[in-house]
Amino acid sequence: MAHVSWPVREQPRDLAFVARGEECEEARTVEHAFTRCGFSGDEWLALQDSPLRAFLWVATADGPVRPREREACRRVLDEGLSSPSPLVGYICGESLRQLDVLGPERLSESPDLELLHPLVARVAERLGLGEASRFQRYLLDVGWRVARASNGLLGLVGQVRGEERLALEALAETLGLQDLGG
Repeated sequence: MAHVSWPVREQPRDLAFVARGEECEEARTVEHAFTRCGFSGDEWLALQDSPLRAFLWVATADGPVRPREREACRRVLDEGLSSPSPLVGYICGESLRQLDVLGPERLSESPDLELLHPLVARVAERLGLGEASRFQRYLLDVGWRVARASNGLLGLVGQVRGEERLALEALAETLGLQDLGG
């Protein structure tokens, strides 16, 4: 059985068509390619939701989500659209669409992170260790950016409060990362 490998694109690609929800041939091709990699429907939905889980996990660590945390999430998702990782680029587009329609009930509760651990293993199995590593690092980056935004001016110099640091440590542990990076 031949294993599918996903090369890293040489040039960042604009996947904004996904975020805008345009139905085009390229959008259907990307989704079909990932579906063919053997992800189940539930895994696929969890992949699309994973950046928002990381965002909500850190943002709700110290109370309800604030507008600056949501804006930080939007910026990191926008940047992720041009990621060299096809998976990260695709899930950023899906998460951007979902971010705009998050209801107050979802913004006030902390999500279940345990879903992410087997998901990382599945990405490694299906798309390779490099893609899994990019996926892990991206989700942790979402958490860091939201934690910094939560801290206002202190966040600009990289400081995060204790609640966010604990949330970031839990996120890194769930993702199977040894260090917080940052």
